[in-house]
Parts: sequence; C-alpha cells; structure tokens
Amino acid sequence: EDYTQSTTPTPHLAATLLTMASPSTTTNTAPHPQQLRLYLHSELTTSHTTHGITHEDYIQYSTYCTRRLARLRHSKSVKKDLLHVRLYKSSLSTKTSDSTTTTTTNGGSKAKKNSYRAIELTNLPSEVLASHVNYFLEPLYCAERCWAASLALKAEMTTVIENDAANGANTNALGSDGLNPRKDWSVGKFRAQSMKRLKKAVKYATLVESLALSTKAPPSTESKDDNNDEEDGATTNMPEERMVHPPVDEHTQMEARAYASFMRGNLALEMNQWQTACTEYQMAMQLCEALGQGLAAAGGTSSGGGSGADDGVDVQQLELFDFFNSRAKNVIAPLLKYCHYELQEKGLSPTEKISFLQSSSSISDGDPLQSKLHSLKNETLQTQATSGSSMSQITFRENVIPVETKDLRMALLKIQDLKSDWEEEEEEKKKNDATNSSSDDAKFMELLSGYDDAVSLVNKELKQLAALKSGPAVNAKKFQLVNLLGYSKYQKLKLVMGRNEVLTNGIIQTSKEDDEGMTLKHLEEVAHLYDALLQDARAVASLPGGGSADDFDGDSSSAIVEDEFYLEANANVLRLRSLRCYYLARMHASPVVHKYSEAIALLDQAERLANEALEEIGACDQMEHGDALLESLEKVAAEMRGEKCRVLALSYLSKSSSTGSGKCLLQRLHDYNIPSSPKSIAHVPPKLEPMACKPSFFDVALNYVSEYPADELERAMEEHNGAETASSGILGWFRRG
Repeated sequence: EDYTQSTTPTPHLAATLLTMASPSTTTNTAPHPQQLRLYLHSELTTSHTTHGITHEDYIQYSTYCTRRLARLRHSKSVKKDLLHVRLYKSSLSTKTSDSTTTTTTNGGSKAKKNSYRAIELTNLPSEVLASHVNYFLEPLYCAERCWAASLALKAEMTTVIENDAANGANTNALGSDGLNPRKDWSVGKFRAQSMKRLKKAVKYATLVESLALSTKAPPSTESKDDNNDEEDGATTNMPEERMVHPPVDEHTQMEARAYASFMRGNLALEMNQWQTACTEYQMAMQLCEALGQGLAAAGGTSSGGGSGADDGVDVQQLELFDFFNSRAKNVIAPLLKYCHYELQEKGLSPTEKISFLQSSSSISDGDPLQSKLHSLKNETLQTQATSGSSMSQITFRENVIPVETKDLRMALLKIQDLKSDWEEEEEEKKKNDATNSSSDDAKFMELLSGYDDAVSLVNKELKQLAALKSGPAVNAKKFQLVNLLGYSKYQKLKLVMGRNEVLTNGIIQTSKEDDEGMTLKHLEEVAHLYDALLQDARAVASLPGGGSADDFDGDSSSAIVEDEFYLEANANVLRLRSLRCYYLARMHASPVVHKYSEAIALLDQAERLANEALEEIGACDQMEHGDALLESLEKVAAEMRGEKCRVLALSYLSKSSSTGSGKCLLQRLHDYNIPSSPKSIAHVPPKLEPMACKPSFFDVALNYVSEYPADELERAMEEHNGAETASSGILGWFRRG
C-alpha cells in the first residue's frame, strides 16, 4: 500500500489520518518539516472493528494482518528494504550479521539457494524512514499478527480445558477429525506457543518504538563528518540545519511508546511479573493521558477561527481526545489496578478475588482480565468439585440424590455460577428499563449449554451402566442417575418456560396499552409462544425420576410415578392448553379471519379446560407460584365468557342477510332490518348526532343582529339589473366582459 504524504486525509483513511506533521502538535516545539505524523491507535481501532476483533475472531484478524503485510511490503518505494529476498541484499536494511554467501573449495563465493535475507530496520537512516509510512506500519502489523495468534491459541486452549472437564476427552474447538494439526497438543504446549507469539509481538512493538525515536544519519554524512574531523584534528559541532531529526513527530513517538508499553505490560501480566506489568501499564496510561490533554489543548487553540479544513482537523482531534481518555480509563486502568491487587493480596479467598475481578474487568474485547477471571473461576470450580463441599447432593421429587461424580459436580457448580450472573444481568436490565440486551441473551444461551453439558454427562454414565446386570447396587446407582437426569432436564425446561412466560405477558401488556388493542399479529405471536410452552410442559410431565429406590427396577422408561410433581405438571398442562385455545379462538374471531363457528368451539374448549385447571391447581398446595397462577387464570376465564358473547353476536349477524342501513347493533336493538354485512356491534366512540336548538337561542342571537342594510341591497340590485339590460340584444353576447 503506497500512501502519499499530504496535509489532507485520503478517503479510505478518514478515521486513521496518516499525514505530514502540521504546525499544531501536542507540544510547544514545532516539528521538523520532513517528519511524519501517524495516528497508530486510530489505525488499529479501525482494523479491529472491521476484521473480527469485535466478536473475538482472532484467526480472521491474523489472516487480515498477513494480507496487509504483503501489500505493505510490495510497495515500489519500500520493497527493496522490506522484502526478505536475496535480490535486495545490498539494501541498508540487510542485517550485518546475516551471511548470504558460502565459500567454495576454490576460495570463491557462491550464493545460497533460496537464501533468506535477514532485515534490521534500525539500520535505515532517519531520512529514509521519514520517506514512507510503510516502514512503521510493517512492524506494527507484524506485532498485531503475533498478538492475534497468541490470543487465538489461548482461546483454543480454554476450549480444550472445558471439553476435557465436560467429556473427559482431549478435543478442541477445531475438532479431532485429523484435519487439525493441534488435536494432540497438551495444555502446556498451547500455553508455550501462545507465550512465544506474545513475546514476538513485544519484539515488533519495541521495534516500532525504536524506529519512531531513531536519529541515525545517512552513511555518506557520517563518513564525511569523520573525514572532516581527521583533517581538522578537532571536533566541530554539526550545524543546526544538518542535525538528524527523528522520522516522526512527538505525537507519533508518544503513541509508539504507549503501544509498546501496553504490549510489554500484557506479556508481564501473562508471566505473572506484577511489578514489571505495573511499571509498563503506568507508563502507557500516562502517555495516553498526555496525548489526550495535548490534543485537547491543540483543539482549543485552533478553534478560535479558521477555514473548513481546520474545522475538520478540530473534529478529528476531539475524537482522538475522547479515544485516548477512554483507553486510559477503561482499558489500561483496570489492568493496572489488578496488578496492584496481585502485588498486595495476601491470603484472600477465591470468592474475594472473583468479586474484585468482576468489579475491575472492562467489557472491551481481548481484555486480559477477562481471561484471568475465567481461569480463576475454573480453578475455583475444580477445587469445590474435588473437595465435595458444594453441590454434593440435590433434591428432586422428594428424593435426596447424592452427586458422586467430580465432573458432574463441577458441571452443576458451573450452572449455579452462570445462573447467578444471568440473574444479575436481568436485575440490571430491569433497573435501566432496557428492553433487549445482547449480553443477557448470550448469558442465557451459555446457561442453557451448561444444562446440556450436565445432561450429556449423566447420559454418558447411564450408557456405561446399561451393559451391567441388574442388582441392588446397580439399580441404586441407576436410580441416582435417572433422578439426576430428570433434575437437569427439569431445571432447563423451567428456565425456558419462565423466559417464554415473560415474553408472552410482555406482548399482552404492550397490546393492552396500545390504542388498536391486540391485532392478529399479536395473537399469532402469543399463540405460538403458548404452543412452545405447552410442549415444554408436556416434557416436564414425562420426565424420569421420582418414587423410591426400592421400587425402581432398573429401567428408566418404566411407568410414570404419580407423585405431587406429576400432578403439578399436569395442572400446568391444563392451564396452558386453556390459554392456547383461548388465543386461537380470538385469532379465528378476528375481522380478517371471521371464522366464528370455529371460534365458538375453541372458546367452549378453553372454558372447560380453564375450569379443570383451576380445580387441579387449587388441589396442589405446594405448587410454586400457585396463588398467582390461580388469580391470572380466573381473570382470563372471565374474559373468555365475555369473548364468547361477542363472538355469538357476530356469528348471528354474519348468518343474517338483508339490505338495511349500516347502523351498528347498539343503535338497532328493536329494529328487524338487519344489514347484510355487519361491521361493528357499537361505535367506539359514539358518533355525533344532530339535535334541535331551543327557541331561546334565537332570542339571544336577535339581540346581536344590527339594522337591516336596505340601501346597500337596493344599490346592489340596481347595478345587477343594469348589467343584464346592457347585455341584451343581438350583440349583447359580444358585450359580455
């Protein structure tokens, strides 16, 4: 990519301006005319948001960096210095210790076949570095590619650990079908490779910092100065106009130092070198704050007046000011706080550590605190599962079932942790009156996957016991696993049903507040949700488990035990059947469908099911939220009776045929002239009707009437009659004007 140096941004780099330095910089010192100004962090932010970092797809971003590097290195102006090929071995960027030739037996030299040219960009003079921005973007994207590869390996390592804990097999996110070269890697090898890539990223970030601060003079200038020193026999000072300046201005130097310090801090954090990490993060935060203050000062100085181009620069400086302040406050400050905490923490419990990380961790993608929090939670869960102090037993259908397997205990503890996080997210959403939250949906789906993991673990143990012969010990173990399976499925179904109930009530409440009421679309959505709820309720009623271990015959598909749990599940099925029939009836009775006979039949069925459900729910004394369900169902039953009367009236009107007026039913209760196509039972709001005025109204109006203008009326009549007389005769038609 061959960037041109200009004072205005190119169209494809509007957010990441790469220009020559202007007189208004972050410091009072004016830059050299040949110095570049690069907005490194803006460039990286644009790349992150458009190439996978926002949804944590580090492999995609690493692939993008590879393609970007190929374009940067093959630019005509810089390829002789950036390409690792033997053709450009005479370039100044060639590493001095790199030998590209071999000595033959005759004393000559022969070039190596496919030899690799090592590059040392610090050998390039400052003038050459200032000639093109690719000299700085090439090591920058090398660092970004290594950083992305490190995070991708770390994410894959986390997946391997989770799969090992859930399935007991060493599988990872890319599968174990033989196509993944890392399918047999251990966790230690994943970490070693991740650290190797991160160290390489630090190396390239430090190179960007060195190039930004480079003051290397051209070779010709150095040799000429040496010859002058030898001839004169004394050391002379170099004139000011020949002094070697850095290739970039002070703003870019500060950005390069901040980026390198942040990357070194990330490496120290991964290596648990807290003192080093504190030093580097502190340096990065101070530089970002200084950049923000400098941009704010520059924007305030230039805002007094100027052209439209100056206004564009001011807007960009304000954006950069907000960016650097936000980065220092939301990204670097939590990391620095965590490093201080690690230096000071002595004997804190894992719960206190997790609470500290949750309060300090930012939501930004790729935050190292998120991985620390995740790993600490996994270690805490493994410790609790190994000790057996938590989730050692569960209660399901009046049976206390011990949880003897470590993997299953860890899965249940993970579910408990995920559920608490999701409930906290729900409470925050209610406080903020938020209608939808992507993080809430992600946590809900993660909680469902946790239940699926627990179910798969129980099924796996049941398959192992299926081949064993029946006996007291085997049947007791199977009884435990069957109840654990029923418990895991019930908790998942209960969670899904609760969420669907909330969605259904929200749609009904919103439609009541609307002027149009429940439209056909709303009725369809509610009926669909009740259909899904009915399927889940029937699944709950058919869950395995219950009874006693003595009555269990070793077959999980045996007859269903009719205990209190089963009666409550059947009562809930009757309730949901009644509500589903009610809203299906309203769909059939809508003006668009107008199938009144089907609607009446559905309403009869809904009323009968509602009465049965009221009796069953009333008989279940220990049913969860039983009183609230009874109250809501009684209200709906009253609505059913009113809806049935309305549909009966519409059905009668639709069957009658006549050519009467278009009055509503309320206005023609004693009229036998029935319209052929009734539209409404009553007008809401009532229509306006004419009414006779009282004589006193005219008496009052007469008091305000003035004298009759007889003279003016006579004058007007004379003029009118005269115009008619003038227009009479044979040629009167032509006289009309």
